[in-house]
Amino acid sequence: MYSMRIRWIVSGILVAICLFVVVPLSAQEIEPAPVPTDSNPDDKQKVAEDKDSDIDKMLDLNVEDLSKIKVRTSTMTDPIVEAVSKTPEKASEAPGIVDVITARDIEEFGAKNLYEVLEWATSVYMTGSFLFRRNVACIRGDLRKHEDNLVLVLVNGRPYRDITSGGINVAMYTAFPIQTIDRIEVIRGPGSVLYGTNAFTGVINVVTKNPKKPTLHASVLSGSYGWQSYSMALGNGNKEKGYYGGATYSNEKGWPFTATAEFPPVTDTDQFGENNIGVFAMYRNEGFTANLFVAKADSDIVGPSIAWPSVKLEDPRVFLDCGYLIELENNRSLDLHFTYNYDGTQFPSVIVYPFISTSHSFLLEGTYRAELWDGMNFMLGGVTDIHTGVATMGPFEPVPSFNEIWYSAYMQLECQVNDRLKLVGGMQGNMPGIIPGGIVPRAGAILSLNDNWTTKLLYGQAFRSPYQNERGINVPGIVSGNPNLVPEIIQTFDVQLAYHTENFRFATTFFHSDVFDVITRVGVLPETYENLGSMHFQGVELENEWRFSQRLRWLGSVSYQNNTRNNEHNVTAAPIWMSKMGLAYNNNGFHAALMDVFYGARSASPTAAVVNPTADAYHLASLNMTLDLDRRLGWCTGRQMSLQFLIQNLFNEPINHVEFQRGVINTLPAGSGRTFYGGFTMAY
Repeated sequence: MYSMRIRWIVSGILVAICLFVVVPLSAQEIEPAPVPTDSNPDDKQKVAEDKDSDIDKMLDLNVEDLSKIKVRTSTMTDPIVEAVSKTPEKASEAPGIVDVITARDIEEFGAKNLYEVLEWATSVYMTGSFLFRRNVACIRGDLRKHEDNLVLVLVNGRPYRDITSGGINVAMYTAFPIQTIDRIEVIRGPGSVLYGTNAFTGVINVVTKNPKKPTLHASVLSGSYGWQSYSMALGNGNKEKGYYGGATYSNEKGWPFTATAEFPPVTDTDQFGENNIGVFAMYRNEGFTANLFVAKADSDIVGPSIAWPSVKLEDPRVFLDCGYLIELENNRSLDLHFTYNYDGTQFPSVIVYPFISTSHSFLLEGTYRAELWDGMNFMLGGVTDIHTGVATMGPFEPVPSFNEIWYSAYMQLECQVNDRLKLVGGMQGNMPGIIPGGIVPRAGAILSLNDNWTTKLLYGQAFRSPYQNERGINVPGIVSGNPNLVPEIIQTFDVQLAYHTENFRFATTFFHSDVFDVITRVGVLPETYENLGSMHFQGVELENEWRFSQRLRWLGSVSYQNNTRNNEHNVTAAPIWMSKMGLAYNNNGFHAALMDVFYGARSASPTAAVVNPTADAYHLASLNMTLDLDRRLGWCTGRQMSLQFLIQNLFNEPINHVEFQRGVINTLPAGSGRTFYGGFTMAY
């Protein structure tokens, strides 16, 4: 009831803003400027004289006058982002707290997959479980389930998700071709107003490269524990049309996974390897765009009963999006999209037969945008999402075959009051089939104190609708679903103060989040799901980026969060403290970059058996060095030909993560010791 009252109060405030601001302004008469015609030569002469007068005025401006003209351009420290408002805008002016990881960052600091790249992001804790080893991007400490359904992943702004479990992202994090990525926008805070379910604690938008000329990338990397990866990407294009695609294959024989199992409590060691393949392709032609991602990720796991020997998790995925942008008159447009997601996850069960979850999602979305007048932008959209799927174990259907349709509608209004103040308001109404629907709002103010200082005051809500696994699963004696679940709701307050120049940025963000109707797994054999109580999160995030010179740059962040539930503190098994520090140096084709990711100690469930090492704090440091032979040796071929040497877990730290899904045992290993890799890249 408390959360519902808050939602309606904020929704009423937003409606009032629309009534008192939009309606009066739209009612004003705007006299159109006279348009010269061929039959009126005097008018044509007057227009020509006015143009000459304008040019003379500009030529008469002195340096002081020119300095008063505010030019809005992006910089390294203030890049363009698209996911916050579904439109390109500077990060400092977007109504969201956003962190951007660029292709340059990936190249300089070195990573083997998207999972490792996201470990650099502010307030992001990458983890997994006994079933999904690398599947969860925990943002701001909200870590409750091993399905990644509190964060929405986007590919070029379009939703990537399965609709049976709601958050199996192993293939995205381990098999997406990272050489095709232009940047990654990590939005901390709710995004359901524009994106619907799962955009709960954050949104991760993977934006791929969009070449305007011929481009080619080919690389190979090999190293410890039999690691091998091969990648290729190529494309071409111009302003009107283009294509781009890339593929990656990686294989690892396995690092030694040593732990004490659950039933029986026997300590053993097995090799944890993986085998991943992913293909991405993009095509555009004027208003038409198409994006395709096909992947299959196989990884060794200990399985749901945590027993030896290890078994395989298979995660095949297909993502397809086709869109068409229709440009209308008077700065209006209509953006139409069809998005398809397929998931066919297979993993072993405690019964003889494997658990195979198959789902299909067909999403139709239309977004209308209009510039009502100068400084006032309006967006209205609607979504129809058709879900079909089933989960089988041999002849049984633990999740019976289902067909359902979810609907939603959203709007957002942006008002640039003046050069310094921008106001934003929006809301989404969602109707997820037979699940109770609701409304989530957004409101914010972005104030530019001057050309360097910016402050953001933001409020937003988001929801996560329960998925079929939670509502309809039935494994006799083990787990049963609850068809009466309602969506979880989160409300978040953000306050950010940021200072930036062309080469320097520092930002401080305070956040507070309240989660209501928390979906919780309860009971013992069989377990079920209930909406139980609320949770509260708050914290501080510090971010800094500094380019000392053309050769040396620094980036870093420090974040602190704490949470409470039923008067208990820090119950989510996420680290309270995190820091990400990177230093990169380049000189005439030689690059060296050091990245240190620090995770503070994490607490296991007080009821868990302490049979494995505790989840102590650790530094996950890496050193990446590349040498561009073409530049260094002066070959002048116009092609990058680079040797790479990468060391990960530089300090050989033990990496143990809390077994947070069931809390029966305290921890499980989450990574190997120190590893070494060498490779070669050719690109132009």
